[in-house]
Amino acid sequence: MNYAKITLDDLMRQSSTMGIKNFVISEEIAKINDYHFDLRYPHIIEGIAFAICVKGTARVKINLREYYIGANSIIIVLPNYILEILERSDDLSIKFLFFSFDFISDLKLIGGIDFVEKIGQRPYFKLNEDKIENLLEFHAFIVKQYKKENHLYREKIAKNLLYTLIYEVLHLYHDESIGDNDETLTRNEKHLHEFIELLYKYHKQERSIAFYANKMFITPKYLSYVIRETSGKNAQQWIDEMVIMVAKALLKSSNMTVSQISEEMNFANPSFFGSYFRKRTGMTPVQYRES
Repeated sequence: MNYAKITLDDLMRQSSTMGIKNFVISEEIAKINDYHFDLRYPHIIEGIAFAICVKGTARVKINLREYYIGANSIIIVLPNYILEILERSDDLSIKFLFFSFDFISDLKLIGGIDFVEKIGQRPYFKLNEDKIENLLEFHAFIVKQYKKENHLYREKIAKNLLYTLIYEVLHLYHDESIGDNDETLTRNEKHLHEFIELLYKYHKQERSIAFYANKMFITPKYLSYVIRETSGKNAQQWIDEMVIMVAKALLKSSNMTVSQISEEMNFANPSFFGSYFRKRTGMTPVQYRES
């Protein structure tokens, strides 16, 4: 199964405002029907998205786990998350921000907050009216600055406002308890979901398919088959993309040397880390840090 994708370029083409590179935002309340994506079928999200539901209801799957969403709630998805809308009301309306990981890779989050794992554990939660109003005010102010297309510092202002919003959202994870969610998954979907959860936990230490297969008590060959059949991407792609995302964050958001990052990410030596990074990004770690 090869999932369709939602990319920044797709959303940029459907926006009425000239976008900022690697960042797009809904200017008004957006209805799902306003965008040319058939989310009745699974889509892989090629970016980071914050979506605030302001009206309506839906039953959705995020990384194959089912959630019931309604007004005054927020959904957060990270690169390579799988999104599918199973049911929705006609009035389902959201406000969203969509940006690439590179756009915020210099945000100093990694050291104090393991945000990848936190969001992976809970990409959706409902908020009280005061908290949702606070997020909507942030969104409105970012939109106001985003629309100033001729402003000399438009991108820097938008990025710093986005940083503030991200910290505000991450703060919610300290306030909100994690609840259980009903899920009805096929056996293959359960394998994919378990693989993704293990990847959040061990991506800094392990990059071999055999390690994850052993944790799941299945063979590497079977794991590779299941992941490709269920997600349309092979297991090694999932592993590499997670490792590169975190390596990019460490390069941009920390003062660690390349050698220290290599050790943190459990590479044999900095040279091997450099080759691995360059093969998958087209640039060396130092080039990426200076870009």
